Amino acid sequence: MKVIRVNVSDGNIVHEAINVDSKFYRVGGRALTSLVVSKEVPPKCDPLGEKNKLIISNGLITGGSAACSARTSIGAKSPLTKGIKEANTGGNSAMILARQGVRALIFEGISDILRVLVIKDGNAELIPGDFLKGKGTYETAEILKEKYEEKIGVYSIGPAGEFKMKAASISSIDLEGYPSRHAARGGLGAVMGSKGIKAVISFPSKTSEIKFHDFDGFTKVARPFAKNLVETREKFSTYGTAIMIDLMNSLGGLPTKNFSSGSFDKIQNITGQKLIELIQERGGKNRLACSPTCVIRCSNLYNDKNGNHITSSFEYETIVMNGSNLLIGDLDELAQIDHLCDDVGVDTIEFGATMGVAMESGKIKWGDAEAVKSVLNEIRNGSKTGFLYGNGVVHAGTILGVKRIPQVKGQAISAYDPRVFKAMAVTFSTSPMGADHTAGAAIYGRKARADKNYGELIDPNMKIELSYELQIFTAVLDAIGCCYFIGPSWENMSYAANLLNTMYGWNMSADDVIEFGKEIIKRELEFNRQAGLSEDMNDLPEFFRTESSEPTGLTFNIRKEDLVSIWKKLEE
Repeated sequence: MKVIRVNVSDGNIVHEAINVDSKFYRVGGRALTSLVVSKEVPPKCDPLGEKNKLIISNGLITGGSAACSARTSIGAKSPLTKGIKEANTGGNSAMILARQGVRALIFEGISDILRVLVIKDGNAELIPGDFLKGKGTYETAEILKEKYEEKIGVYSIGPAGEFKMKAASISSIDLEGYPSRHAARGGLGAVMGSKGIKAVISFPSKTSEIKFHDFDGFTKVARPFAKNLVETREKFSTYGTAIMIDLMNSLGGLPTKNFSSGSFDKIQNITGQKLIELIQERGGKNRLACSPTCVIRCSNLYNDKNGNHITSSFEYETIVMNGSNLLIGDLDELAQIDHLCDDVGVDTIEFGATMGVAMESGKIKWGDAEAVKSVLNEIRNGSKTGFLYGNGVVHAGTILGVKRIPQVKGQAISAYDPRVFKAMAVTFSTSPMGADHTAGAAIYGRKARADKNYGELIDPNMKIELSYELQIFTAVLDAIGCCYFIGPSWENMSYAANLLNTMYGWNMSADDVIEFGKEIIKRELEFNRQAGLSEDMNDLPEFFRTESSEPTGLTFNIRKEDLVSIWKKLEE
């Protein structure tokens, strides 16, 4: 395996072999991206300047047959939070790169010249990218697939990334060939734009460079786990993440009208059940895999009334943040918004929150889907209006004079009302990543250990502990390249250890793997401290504490001192 460094300032490309003495030998995915950021990026540097680095890394076990293990971690200093950031995505590129023997790509420097990085047979080459300038991710994908006539992997940015807007995402084409999978959070598309990289193309190889210490042993560990996932995630596979919409509404925790309430009166128009009904009625697809080894298969393909494709990977977060949060109760409108977000290359969560503060300011009318779509076209064109809304919720809310801005450390809160989802609120408040649910998703019913009682969803007791444990276990899954839907749990740390041991010949225990997760978070926290993001910033906006949310009447009531001190447990 190797790491490829690409200096975009001078065009120099260096291959670094990963051997037992390499600092990259025992890291992959988020562990690798955070290692590079913490060791090689000055904490106080400009996120869009020459000293920041963009890292694209597959996980430690990516390239094998383990279920849901072909995820990509993309890392840098975030333009939104000004701290460390890892954003995670599916697609086919991670597997292609791993099979070529490439664990990570590291982009250094800055460039005003638009280029494409092409990786084939383990070799990398920069080529001119002007033929893709200004194009959306959909057109970019089509041009590249037609040009190379192979099932290539493609990471790319849209116009928002080229304009270096701070809500910009990085797309990855899915197994159907659409740029629907996004490393969306933290504005990493803007960092890619600052490097002058429009796209990264990788070519499938006929043979694999992946080596196993004990291939049969690895298979014996992976196979029954995959079988269990197929059996236990059946309903989730059918409905996807949108299955949660109706439940979250019934719990009173569905962000509605810029987090002013927790239930939506048009909920039946946007539920997971309604989504699947329309998908099946119009010849769309559900039960799609997001990456080559995915067995949960919770993704989808959504068509319009005439059977034409609108969007793929139509997810809970997108539907809620742009639906109930904006009082838009029409799946077709939301699908078009999702398509436009993916095409111009912006995070649907950040964008939905941004439109929420725009509507609260009166700049846009509540429920006006056409106005929302017009904003996305302004982002595409790089207009003044586009820059107002393409730089995130804090930027827009501050300029528009909105007091209720749902964010932590500069990044928008995702689709769980913190007054109901207490442990998720702890994750929002305390994660090194800013308000990112994927860093420790304490959804309804989730436990970090089966033998522990973490209390009721709305009970603040034990929620610090639940979030703390979930964040550590999630860091492990991010590092090995697994989707957190397999379960960020204490029980699955033994599974992770067994996969690593059979793949590399290591001798790790579950406790060792947990320590590995703790070290990742320690490294991220230290970078943030040096960047100026201390634990004193671990809190939610005040309105969540002072304004109750109907219909529950709840406020956020976990003590700030507990949020500030959560990571002291890492030293115990």
